[in-house]
Amino acid sequence: MKKEPVDLSQATIKIDSCGLSYNGKQLELGTSVNDWIKVLGQPDRKFMAYLEKDKGTYVWDQLGIAVDNFENGDGMVAWVNIFFLNLDSQEAEQQMLNHARDWEKFDEKKYRNGRIPMSDAMIKEVENRFAPKNYIYPFKVYQGAVNLNGFPVQAGMKVDEINSYRADLPYSGKFKYVDDDIDGVNDSGNTTDTFGGDYRAPGAECKDGRLQYYELTYTATKKLEYLKIGYESKSDYENRKVAEASFEERKAKK
Repeated sequence: MKKEPVDLSQATIKIDSCGLSYNGKQLELGTSVNDWIKVLGQPDRKFMAYLEKDKGTYVWDQLGIAVDNFENGDGMVAWVNIFFLNLDSQEAEQQMLNHARDWEKFDEKKYRNGRIPMSDAMIKEVENRFAPKNYIYPFKVYQGAVNLNGFPVQAGMKVDEINSYRADLPYSGKFKYVDDDIDGVNDSGNTTDTFGGDYRAPGAECKDGRLQYYELTYTATKKLEYLKIGYESKSDYENRKVAEASFEERKAKK
């Protein structure tokens, strides 16, 4: 695939093997969400985990970014998502977005003039249910290219195109499809013939020896939805180390 030159000099987000920067200010996964707030400002919305006071997902609507400090269970930032699609997209109206498959654009006439007209209170309840504020997608998407290890990721890019740049990395850094249950079937939850879902690239060992890794999430119509920069959980780290030791042991016996 022919690679088109992409100017990364103005990229707001630059992602290194360990950590990243926003407008030149350094950030690191596996640190407190307060460190991220110092750089990104106060989040516009929060989705707190059940029975948790300060753990959950934080959304910056104007930046196209969301951060989670709950997934790994230690209160430290476990991932950051950079969004290239949101609820203003055609994919959202087609219920293709991975975290908004039930979302529909509110149309008061549909409920007021339906076969069984609904009361004002019921219509308001439906409107509140589908309000964009209830979904993780920022009100604005990220603008421009992300500098990922010196190569671009931006809206509209396909996996093959992104991988064509990453082929120049000094290590095997290509994105490959994540088949979580290893059954050879698309795990995106959509039964269309097109192929969406998650694609992961290997990462480097960073803070506490845990991996910083990368995932691309696509809709079932092959539209790039968001880029995730993740931080390996402690349990995954321990399991990986056991597996690596076992592999080395078997290799030594040959």
